[in-house]
Amino acid sequence: MQKQDILSAAEVAKAHYRHLHTHPELSGEEFETARYIKRVLAELDLPVHDYSNGGFHGDIKGTKDGPLVALRADMDALPLKEDTGLSFASENDGVMHACGHDMHMASLLGTAIYFAEHRDFPGTVRLIFQPNEEKDGGAEVMVAEGVMDGVSHCMGLHVSPYLDVGTFGLRPGFMYAGVEDFKITLTGKGGHAANPELCTDPIVCGGHVIVALQSIVARHVSPFTPAVVTIGAARGGNKHNIIPDEMILEGTIRSDNLANRDKLRGLLTDISAATAKAHGCDCTVEIIKGYVPLINDEKATEIVAQALRATCGEDAVTFLPTPTMGAEDFAYYLQKAPGTFINLGVKNPGDERNAIHTPQFFPDEAALKYGILAEVASALAFMEK
Repeated sequence: MQKQDILSAAEVAKAHYRHLHTHPELSGEEFETARYIKRVLAELDLPVHDYSNGGFHGDIKGTKDGPLVALRADMDALPLKEDTGLSFASENDGVMHACGHDMHMASLLGTAIYFAEHRDFPGTVRLIFQPNEEKDGGAEVMVAEGVMDGVSHCMGLHVSPYLDVGTFGLRPGFMYAGVEDFKITLTGKGGHAANPELCTDPIVCGGHVIVALQSIVARHVSPFTPAVVTIGAARGGNKHNIIPDEMILEGTIRSDNLANRDKLRGLLTDISAATAKAHGCDCTVEIIKGYVPLINDEKATEIVAQALRATCGEDAVTFLPTPTMGAEDFAYYLQKAPGTFINLGVKNPGDERNAIHTPQFFPDEAALKYGILAEVASALAFMEK
C-alpha cells in the first residue's frame, strides 16, 4: 500500500465529501447522488451495474487473478434541518447528512481512486453504493438481485463520533440488533365518558397491554440475552369526555438472533391478544418487517484488525465491549459472505462532537484518510488470506 497516494486520494475525496454533504437526498430519492458518483466512476473508467432500487456497483479488477471482495457505502440522508454553520451546509432544506453517509460515500470514492491507480493486486474489488439504508433497507434488494454473487469477503464502515480520528471500533460476532416494528390495534365500544359501564374502553385496555408487554423482557428472556420491547406511540381518542372505539399502540422489538426475534414476536402477539380479551376488546397485531441482526464473522474481523494495526498502529484498533440495539442493513451482505462492519472514529481528541441523527452532527474531515486506509487495507488483506 502506498500511503502517500492514500493521502492524495483523501484530498480528492474531501471535495467529493463536501459536494455530497451540500446536496443530500432522502431514502429512495438518491437520484442526483447516484448520478454524481457514477460520473466520478466513469472518470476512473469504471463501468457500473445497476439495481432496481437505484443502487449500483463498480468493479476494479487487479492485474492478477484472485477473489472478489466487496466494500459498501450507503447514500441516503435524513429529514433534518442542518444546524452546523458549515460553509458547505445542506442546500436541500429539511434534508441533511446527519448519519455520516456522505463520509461513507466519499471514503469509498477515495478507495476507488486508489485502486484504479494501483491495480497490482490479486483479485477484484467491488464498490457497492446502496440507497435507502435509513428507511426500507436497500441492502436486501441488492443482495436478492445478485450483488454478492461470487463475493468471498465483504466489509463496511460507519462513522462514530465517540471514537477519536485515527481509531477504529471492531466487534466479532453480534454487533447490531435485528429489528421489527409493530402496530397493535385495540377495538372496543365507544360512548360517553360519564357512562363507562355502557362502553368497552380501549384506552384502559391499552394501558394494561403496555404494562403486560413489559413482562416479555423482564420475565420471558434471559438477563444475559439482549432484547428490547418498546412502545413508542399510543393513540386513542381526541376529547376528554368521549371513550373512543379504538386505540393504537406502535413500537419496536429488537433481538440478537432470528430465533429470539421469533420468540419476541410470538410473545408480543399472544400477550396483547390475551390482555385485550380480558378487557373485552378485539386485538390485531401487525408486524412490520425490519432488518436481521448483524453478525460479524470472527475470522474476517481478526483479519481486518490485523490489517488496521499494521497500517495505523497497534493502538488504532479497539474491540467494542458491547453490541448496540440499533440496526444496520449491512447485515444482509454478511449473510452471503464472511466479513465485518467497523466503526470509523470521526472525533478529534478533546473536541466533543454531537451525536449522529442530530442537526449539529459534523464528522471531522481528517477521518476520510482513515476510512480509505481501512477499506484498502481490508480488501488487500482479504485477498491475501
